[in-house]
Amino acid sequence: MRWLCLHGRGTSAKIFEMQTARIREALGRDHEFVFVDGTVSTEPDTGAEAIADEFFGYVAHNVDQDRELCDSMINLVESQGPFDGLMGFSEGGTVAAMMLVENTRHGSFSGIKCAVLFCAAPPFDPDLARTGEIRSVDLDTDGVLVNLPTAHVWSQTAGEDEIRAHQALTQICDASVREVFLHNLGHDVPGAKSEEGLAGTLRVIEHVIELAMGDA
Repeated sequence: MRWLCLHGRGTSAKIFEMQTARIREALGRDHEFVFVDGTVSTEPDTGAEAIADEFFGYVAHNVDQDRELCDSMINLVESQGPFDGLMGFSEGGTVAAMMLVENTRHGSFSGIKCAVLFCAAPPFDPDLARTGEIRSVDLDTDGVLVNLPTAHVWSQTAGEDEIRAHQALTQICDASVREVFLHNLGHDVPGAKSEEGLAGTLRVIEHVIELAMGDA
């Protein structure tokens, strides 16, 4: 499988590559991972300055720029794809979820078969954003919006607001093809710090890959 990998805000493609090293090693050579920097320059996230010199995000928090975000991701996939899966952490996971919503509605990312979302929140509605309105999608208003297999990995030790956001994203994804794994590692990607966390993460990712390949 070929994966498009989207990093967290205030970090970079290089940092996300490091964060996912153990996961990628375990998944093996049958997978290719493409890491891309966001287009918005940001202040560094905690600890990021020790690893990289430049720091990025995907969401500008500016209506004029964010209305074009989904179309920019379409252009990215057209230029660097095709991709079979999306893998995103934090803001990158939220952008990946936006792409999944877009795909359900318009088939704009028709090659995508599954997604792995670390510590992600519900995305803003890409259709509304194109009109200049920024509103996060939610189950009560929008219903289930993602019908592809998804793996949701987050920390059960996060704050209440963050946990609610992770749960809200999970709820807009089809329950029959979603997997959830909770760890105790905080706002991070499981890896070398916890063999238990890594094993649980790999378990849900591998199951989602199986679901995706079964639909191929």
